[in-house]
Amino acid sequence: MRVDNYKVVHWLNIRKMTPGQLAEAIGSDPEQLGKLLSPSVDEWPEEIAGAVASALQVTPENLGASGRGDLTVLIRTAEQLRETRRAIQRDGIHFYNYYTMAAPPGAVAPVILDILCPADRVPALNNGHLEPAITINLGPGDIHGRWGEELGEATWQVIATNAGADDWIVGDSYVEPSYCPHSYSLAGADPARIVSYTGQSALAGLLEEVNDWSDPAARALLDWLDASPSPRQVAAQLLARRGHTIGSAAVTLGVRADDLVAAIELGAVERLRALGTTLGFDYRLLLPPAARHDAVGKTFKDVEGCRREIRDFRGYRVTSLASAPHLPDLTGLFLRVAGDGGESLCEPAESHYLVTAGSPTLRWTGADGREEQAELAVDASAWVAPFVTHRWSGDGALIKLGSGRHLGYLDLYELTNTYAAMATVGRGRRDSRGWGYDS
Repeated sequence: MRVDNYKVVHWLNIRKMTPGQLAEAIGSDPEQLGKLLSPSVDEWPEEIAGAVASALQVTPENLGASGRGDLTVLIRTAEQLRETRRAIQRDGIHFYNYYTMAAPPGAVAPVILDILCPADRVPALNNGHLEPAITINLGPGDIHGRWGEELGEATWQVIATNAGADDWIVGDSYVEPSYCPHSYSLAGADPARIVSYTGQSALAGLLEEVNDWSDPAARALLDWLDASPSPRQVAAQLLARRGHTIGSAAVTLGVRADDLVAAIELGAVERLRALGTTLGFDYRLLLPPAARHDAVGKTFKDVEGCRREIRDFRGYRVTSLASAPHLPDLTGLFLRVAGDGGESLCEPAESHYLVTAGSPTLRWTGADGREEQAELAVDASAWVAPFVTHRWSGDGALIKLGSGRHLGYLDLYELTNTYAAMATVGRGRRDSRGWGYDS
């Protein structure tokens, strides 16, 4: 079994066990276990890995290596993309062909879909999925999007291709929330494709936990969420967790209770900051969220909207795809590459690229610090890891997609609150130190 030794050390620290105590618990020779815990070893005998997991009260999967160690860039050629084709039957017809873009093991990857449902047929809906998505029409034809049983302004809409200037902006785009039913059909006689990126959901970890909760506990959470929690309701939860009411918190701050309620309802930043600082929580959780979406939760952007936002960025021509403040980790750009003037990019989260025109060259810094490069054709894709320096040159056009696989906005919340963030993350990366007791 492939084991991540840093995870083993981390769980030793959590369980407050020394390697010697672990060896005794599993009936192993301490010297043999010490050799397995060496950073250069990642293949463990299955029986020892299972025994260690049992002794640490975790599952073997909790100790498994991700398979992503030192990955910087992954390339999938157009030919390799076509090899991922799988035909999808729905509603009695050949409905889609799916293709998967480049991504590391276990990661969410964008997919390309051939839209095959004919224009004279209303496409059957799917059931939606947890991951929010950003979707772009690749053309060459227009398509119909459907997002509900009853067809109306928000649930039945043309997603157009670009038939005019600036053809590197290939088509309309939109973002959709979790579990939004959706489906697509052709809008005319021309064929069409889309690229759809179901980005990582910030709720995934919570839902994994909730699946283990009892029914009464889960119901209590759902009842609380049913009211669409306002800043005042969130404040009540945060205060109750700390043994406070609005009244007692106001006394602690030296203000009237009515004034504290008004500060929460109006989003008075200075008073909320004082409340959070005094009681030990992040006051930003009490600021009201912004919303920009239609009746089914999606946010749309047409080609003309993209044209209005064309700009120069670090030697490239770019314009933004659809985006929404309630899905802050879903990002996308149309990107035009012309010549060798493109500057280096170094993104805080993973990036997915799809070549839509030309044959641009990607250059990046490999795990050994040396520059690598690849010339990519239309329909080739690339995955670039967070904080990997890379740039594009040559002549071509790309779609660039990103989600919250690190750093996402929840990571940024946590890191901006972390005491000595650099020292903490630096210590935690591949930490092989024990917790400081003799073995």
